[in-house]
Amino acid sequence: MELNIPLVINAILEDCTLPLNGDHGVVHWARVFENGLRLAEEIGANVEVVQLFAVLHDSRRQNEVTDPEHGPRAAEFAAKLRGNVFDLDDHDFRLLYRACKGHTHERTHPDVTIQTCWDSDRLDLGGLGSCRTQVGSARKLPRGRR
Repeated sequence: MELNIPLVINAILEDCTLPLNGDHGVVHWARVFENGLRLAEEIGANVEVVQLFAVLHDSRRQNEVTDPEHGPRAAEFAAKLRGNVFDLDDHDFRLLYRACKGHTHERTHPDVTIQTCWDSDRLDLGGLGSCRTQVGSARKLPRGRR
């Protein structure tokens, strides 16, 4: 099954509890998606995993402020969608699951795809201005892309 991001987003929106225009809503997902594509292209991360992370990682948030378990809930939600809405082989799914689950509490990971997922999110939320990737070099995105 070819990856169909609109289909994944439709599945997410069926049960989304936060406002779509909130800090962690669809506009944020789109920026994480764009950040992730740029980073993945530059450093060789798995593009499908990065794309799925972008739309799934905050999809199970219950509030905008503090929700420390939203990452693990997103990982479990991804497991429910796998095989029905998208397909990934076991290795790639483990990367997606780990990226979603760990993005709320962890800062670094030795896998370039997981780190790219986390960096693409933090570039949008934190105003960090740069991200340190697994390969160790700081990367800056153009000012309008943060």
